[in-house]
Amino acid sequence: MTTEFPRHPLAVVLPVLSSFSIVVSITPLILHAKNRNISTTTLIAWYILLNTFNIVNSLVWPTDDLQSAWDGTGLCDVEVKLIVGGYFAVPGTLVGIFRGLAIVLDTSRATLVPSRKQRWRNRIMDIVFCLMLPSLAMALHIIWQKDRFLLYAISGCVVDLDESWVSFVLCFIWPPVICLIAAFYCCLVLVRLHKYRSDFGLILRSSQSNLNKSRFLRLLFLGLTLLICILPLEFYTFYYSLKNSLPWHAYSWSQIHGPSWNTVIKVPVQGVVFVDRWAPIAAGFVIFGFFGFGRDATKIYCTILWFLGLGCCFPSVGNPLDSQHSSPPTAVSNSTTLIGTIRDRSKLLFWKTKPTRCVNHTQQSQTSTLDSSINSIDKSRSPSHQTRADSAPRSWIRRWLPLNRRLALNRRDDDTLLNNMPASTHAIYTNAWAGTSQSRNSEEITPSPTAPTTDFIHVKQVICQQSEVQV
Repeated sequence: MTTEFPRHPLAVVLPVLSSFSIVVSITPLILHAKNRNISTTTLIAWYILLNTFNIVNSLVWPTDDLQSAWDGTGLCDVEVKLIVGGYFAVPGTLVGIFRGLAIVLDTSRATLVPSRKQRWRNRIMDIVFCLMLPSLAMALHIIWQKDRFLLYAISGCVVDLDESWVSFVLCFIWPPVICLIAAFYCCLVLVRLHKYRSDFGLILRSSQSNLNKSRFLRLLFLGLTLLICILPLEFYTFYYSLKNSLPWHAYSWSQIHGPSWNTVIKVPVQGVVFVDRWAPIAAGFVIFGFFGFGRDATKIYCTILWFLGLGCCFPSVGNPLDSQHSSPPTAVSNSTTLIGTIRDRSKLLFWKTKPTRCVNHTQQSQTSTLDSSINSIDKSRSPSHQTRADSAPRSWIRRWLPLNRRLALNRRDDDTLLNNMPASTHAIYTNAWAGTSQSRNSEEITPSPTAPTTDFIHVKQVICQQSEVQV
């Protein structure tokens, strides 16, 4: 580097901002890859790749002294192929994002459990737009590749295209078309979201997807923000490329790939950087803004800070291994129901619940457990039944207690919940029946107009924890 060709300020700003954009994009990349979101994962990966090109190019060619600099053979051959693939991949990933959101809100094709064929169909569509179309574009690049590549200062390797109808058909017509497809799916998502706004949460829970309300809306606003920025840029690029390629000449393979095809054209820029080099930087920070402050992202940050030895500097950062060691054993964690744990379920269903610990596997322990649970667990849904229960709280229990004892003893041989249960397990007995309370006249049995029919439900539940102590 000489005083004749000083380093331009943008040659320093561009790699620094690109590095920050890559760093903040790693956490969203991990989260979406963990959730198997192919479209969003591919979008972030492409932007990380383009930011990497910004860093490498601005460090290798920071000045306009390109004649004495390396000509980029090998590196630029790979870069121009991947840049062409990025022209198709970025709008293609937006199609995959909006299409996936539209499928979640499609109630006409909703299924309880998606079949394997449906899952693979959705994955194949994501792969087609995110990977196969870019790969096809990179393979066809050689057809309309006028020169091997162009070498600009700071911006580095640049794609050159032939001024013919072939370039129009194979290259710069398709990114705007793919953006229009993404815009169609985006409008479809917005229409369905407005249509099912009252049942939005229920639809998400029944869609068998990894999306909740927050994640769905963040993904929608991310795609919408990128689409609003990319769609005008794609049409501007299309107009600019079409204007510079006119008038078209007849296509000739031998003329394009002649002896001068391997000549590298070097262009000084006087410190100016292409506009499209800033797009991946801005996209990385936008992605971080939507997915870098969530609960899962915070856990990743705390884990990184702890393993870097910065836990003493941040008191809120705890050892991530403590949460794993403090988790309950498998036998206890498996004793859950559809509502929640046994404790939460009993709090919701009953006023008072007193679980009894069973130490010996004998008939006496079973009977005492049943007695204590029956006496402590009884709640009526009917106000009239509740009044009668307050006047004689144990009259009906004593009447049915011998029968319940005999039923429990007769089921001892069939049910192995108590006798054949291994140590440190939980057993749950639940009995429920419904009845109808009616007022009767002296002559006939008819519902009284002053005492309407009331329904009530009795629920009895026995919660028994069995343990074995060995000395």
